[in-house]
Amino acid sequence: MVAIYGGGQTVRHRHRRDNLFRFSLRLEEIERAPWEVPVSMRALCLQKGQSDEACHNYVMVLQSYGSQVYACGTHAFNPRCTVRHMEDLSVTRNDDGVAKCPFNPNANMTALMSESGQLFVGSATDFSGLDSAIMRSDITENNSRILRTVQYNSLWLNEPQFAGSFEHGGFIYFVLREAAVEYMNCGKIIYSRIARVCKNDAGGTPGILKDNWTSFVKARLNCSLPGDYPFYYNEVQGMVYSQDEGVLYATFTTPENSIHGSAICAYNMSAIQAAFDGAFKHQESKGAAWRAQDVSNRDHYECRSGSPSGRHMSLIESSKYQLMDQAIQPITGRPLHHTALERLSHIAIDIIPTKLHERVHIIYVATDGGTIKKISVLPRTKDTCVIEIWQPEERPDTPIKVMQYVKDTESLYVGTERALMRIPANHCGRHLSRASCLNSMDPYCGWNELQEACTIAPNGDTLARYWVQNATECPVLTAPVDGGWSAWSGWFRCAQSPGQAGGIGGTIGGGSLGTSAAGEDFGPNADTCLCRTRTCNNPPPKNGGTGCTGMHIAVTNCTVHGGWTEWSAWSACSQTCGMAVKTRRRTCGNPKPAHGGRVCVGPDRAEIYCSHLPPCPAPKQPPIDGGWGPYGDFGECSAVCGGGFRIRRRKCDNPVPQNGGMDCSGCHFDYEVCNTQPCPDVRKAGTWTPWLTVANGTMASGGYVEKRFRFTCKAPIADSALLKITPKEEVRVCQPDGSCQRSVDPNALAPGLAGGEEGEDGWSEWSSWSPCSASCGGGYQHRTRTCEKLECVGFNKTRRACNTQPCRGEWGCWTDWSPCSVSCGTGTRTRSRQCLSMSGSVTPENDCEGKSVQYESCDMPSCDSFLGWGEWSEWSPCNGDNERIRTRACLQPHAVSATGELTCQGSDRELRKCNIEQANDVPLPPAAVYVSSISAIVIAVLVTMLVCCGVSIAGTIMFMNKKKKGLKAIQGSPCYGSYPNQYSSLPTKDVSMDLMYTDGGHKPKRQSSFKGSRNDASGSKLSNGTGTLVKSINVNGGPLGNNTPKILSKSFNETDTATIKRNSHGPNNIRHARQLEMDEDKY
Repeated sequence: MVAIYGGGQTVRHRHRRDNLFRFSLRLEEIERAPWEVPVSMRALCLQKGQSDEACHNYVMVLQSYGSQVYACGTHAFNPRCTVRHMEDLSVTRNDDGVAKCPFNPNANMTALMSESGQLFVGSATDFSGLDSAIMRSDITENNSRILRTVQYNSLWLNEPQFAGSFEHGGFIYFVLREAAVEYMNCGKIIYSRIARVCKNDAGGTPGILKDNWTSFVKARLNCSLPGDYPFYYNEVQGMVYSQDEGVLYATFTTPENSIHGSAICAYNMSAIQAAFDGAFKHQESKGAAWRAQDVSNRDHYECRSGSPSGRHMSLIESSKYQLMDQAIQPITGRPLHHTALERLSHIAIDIIPTKLHERVHIIYVATDGGTIKKISVLPRTKDTCVIEIWQPEERPDTPIKVMQYVKDTESLYVGTERALMRIPANHCGRHLSRASCLNSMDPYCGWNELQEACTIAPNGDTLARYWVQNATECPVLTAPVDGGWSAWSGWFRCAQSPGQAGGIGGTIGGGSLGTSAAGEDFGPNADTCLCRTRTCNNPPPKNGGTGCTGMHIAVTNCTVHGGWTEWSAWSACSQTCGMAVKTRRRTCGNPKPAHGGRVCVGPDRAEIYCSHLPPCPAPKQPPIDGGWGPYGDFGECSAVCGGGFRIRRRKCDNPVPQNGGMDCSGCHFDYEVCNTQPCPDVRKAGTWTPWLTVANGTMASGGYVEKRFRFTCKAPIADSALLKITPKEEVRVCQPDGSCQRSVDPNALAPGLAGGEEGEDGWSEWSSWSPCSASCGGGYQHRTRTCEKLECVGFNKTRRACNTQPCRGEWGCWTDWSPCSVSCGTGTRTRSRQCLSMSGSVTPENDCEGKSVQYESCDMPSCDSFLGWGEWSEWSPCNGDNERIRTRACLQPHAVSATGELTCQGSDRELRKCNIEQANDVPLPPAAVYVSSISAIVIAVLVTMLVCCGVSIAGTIMFMNKKKKGLKAIQGSPCYGSYPNQYSSLPTKDVSMDLMYTDGGHKPKRQSSFKGSRNDASGSKLSNGTGTLVKSINVNGGPLGNNTPKILSKSFNETDTATIKRNSHGPNNIRHARQLEMDEDKY
């Protein structure tokens, strides 16, 4: 923590981690300025091995310059400085903090700002803290030149720890402790030093002492108890300089590993100047004795510019001589104050007038036990007297980080890790009697005879006649001392005895309190109070003094359980007739629950019925007329065509008639006409009669005429009254050989129907719609009809779209498993797949069911098996045994791993067979090549003979029937393993063209070729010789000699095979299988 102040200023500045505060001198917070470290910089600090506590911004330099404040912080081991307005702490400029602020927040450093804006710093300058230096920089300039002590030269500075610095005349002085180089021949010891540099030092030349001090000198500060063998307090801990007196006060201790002891020594500037005017201590070479060496030219040491001719010699002397021969002795030749088994640290002073002396020095020193000693220096004898001992923090051994006396408020400001405190310099009010006041020998206090109290000098006038003071010696400790109360402790919970309520005071053991131990655990239902205590130890009564008067414990906020007040009087009845009640009330306020007390138990309201009230007359309700509610929805139409009606209804329920009110007027239903479009004709055709031979229908050629009849019934609606019946007949002429040909005899039609009835177009009824050709993505349905006249207008087939909803995607094949995520131990590996549309393009994953990525664990060799081994060598070429070899070397033989196992587990040699890369395509065997050639010839013959397409279609259908089972077997799993068989054998047969088009013999029943005849629209007969499809009649007895279709006439055990390549990468194989199934359904 750092604190500064200036004369006439009304604020104090201090810092807490990552913040800068501005306070008044009475510690009232005025402003807070956050100064935090970015998260990225903190992370970098932690990566460098620093603790989380150290990786924050701690302000180490806080100096005033005019109306500005110059602040430097560690900034997570990356020092930064800022220039801020003193009035609002706003930043006006940022500056680099290296060589101005240490990296480590625990480093000892000192800083001082001169009136000209030059910053003098004694601190470590690097990240490791090994390079300590005394430096000067000009904060008024950006990137100003830095002057410093010579780097890594123990003759200049040797592991210094800085205690403070001050300015006097043209010099800047630094008080420090360091390892004594002059004692190196005898061992290692720490000496206290005071170093001096000139404020106007210009530095060396490029050849000698470039950017280094030319005026740097240092001398030893001696603080020891005199004797034949002096007892030295060699390690300075703190210092304060009295500018008015020209006296340096410092605290010294013994080494940390020695018996603890401390001393306070004072040095005047004349003694310090005399040491710097004396001879230097110089060692000609390593191992040589240190001797006194005088230097004739001292202008550069005294901040005077010498002649140009002597400049070079001055620089050489500055590089050779730094340590003064004579040590600086304290004013009295001995410590002002010394103590055993105690270590002193910080020090502050105040100089005040007393009744008998104009200037009395008061010293405040902090101890490692967290206490502060107030010591006065007797002006005549220079003896010291301990006036008071303070303990600022309630917790003992709380270290004091900073301490400074401010004359403006006559207060000592003390900073710890927890708080910043202001302690008044005087505590005269604790002395209640004249004797106690005068015996305290406190230079601040005297007995005021007008007020009959121990006070400070009235209005600062120490010569007032009624103010008595005799502070000429140490306090009288044998006089009776009346006891005084300490400050009250903090409030704590204490047990409450029965009968205690509230309370503002009490005594332990007096029946009101059960305990006063702070921090005691109480149950959730325990009755407690808040207590605080004080002790009679400020001071304790001594030498027959009277004890403290008053209570040593204060009690408040005791648990209070609630109690009921008395019941109130009964209220009036709630009504004057019929059933009524009257009530009374009470409140939970006697006493009211407080401080965790229980609430009252029971009801706060009571009721009783009022008796003997007359019955109330029955009330007559006013009539309420009914109102229609909203209409409901229309019902279904009474007819689908030709005009119908539909009805909607409503209810008289808004409101329902009550108390004799009128019913709703109007109808409770409403209707409208619907489906007025004309109805289509309803037509039904009867079945044909058998063919009947026409009388006198015998022809000269021996043929005869036959007729058959049927009736067609139709009406615009399904009503028998509108039914119309139309007869229809067909005529055919039969030849003696049994062949017949149909014709229509117009004369045979009913009268008036020769041209056909209106609306009769000659077509039969439409067939039902066929199944949809696709289950998604858009397919088609078709239906057919037949022409029952010689000629019909229109088409005999129509189709419509169906299942137009888009198809869901299907998963493609899984990729191969990825390599394991670790090289040793247990890791994971993944594989993925893509969602594909029916066209084969990639679609979003949500179009397919399931996950696109799979994970599974993978076990690699144990990590311990790699410990100690070097890298594997490259695989050797294949040897004669068709093997490849690689080796590795053990780098740490006989070492033990963290798990206690030996390193270099496993073999140092590996073998593997040489793998021959195989082609992607599988070569065809000779038989398959031969069969493929035969298939190619067959296909060529079939192409050239288009008239045989019917046989080819039949063969394709039979082949698909065979293939369908295989396709259906793979539809659910279109993907195969990593290396699937990409070829499939199919049965084929070389078929004779002559056999395929032979009329004789029997053909299979189900075959895609047709044989027969029918009349086309023109009446011409299609025969086998015209290229029409021929339908075979039987599968037995044909030229092929077996029961298989022609294209598959060979039995399966004699089937030749042709190999075709299949593709499994995508949904095309599935779509192909579906297409085959759809094509098969057509036949």
